[in-house]
Amino acid sequence: CVLTVVVLFISGVTNAQLTAGAELTVSVPENCLIDTNGAPVNLTLIASVAGSSLPTVSNSNMYLRISSIVPGGTARKVTVRISSGLVPIGTKLTLGAAASTSSSGSGQRGTVSAPIMLSSTDQTIISGIGSCYTGTGYTDGYRLTYTWGPYNPQTDYQLITATVTPVTITVLFTISAPDGNNY
Repeated sequence: CVLTVVVLFISGVTNAQLTAGAELTVSVPENCLIDTNGAPVNLTLIASVAGSSLPTVSNSNMYLRISSIVPGGTARKVTVRISSGLVPIGTKLTLGAAASTSSSGSGQRGTVSAPIMLSSTDQTIISGIGSCYTGTGYTDGYRLTYTWGPYNPQTDYQLITATVTPVTITVLFTISAPDGNNY
């Protein structure tokens, strides 16, 4: 008995193309967010040497953080004003900002202005802000320096009076819509 085994090798290539499609809708809406790190700012004027005037004091513990997405070719600005409280007579309160250079942020973070004397009128502290973010860490963003002292010691020193309780001043920061169209 002979058994014959025939093995057939069939080689074939099947060509089939299967595709599927999907439509995706994506959008990047315009938005802006603003916040501070919440660091307390306490300033006290006190002369430490007999015969000397009150010194100017500063605090640079606060940072301003923003996130911004703008339509192409537009920019935002940040304004600041005193929204409640009064700077004691005979003194001045100024605010300066340092450029946001944190490696935790990126984009067109704008240009800071020279230090400004705070008042109840909106003043621009940062301009030319495009699409950017400054980071979320405690020391990310624009470093703010508040400086307080006698307005003009030679002419206004006699206007300064002691306060029985500390004065609370609220400073309000506003980020504008692109090109100044405030929300």
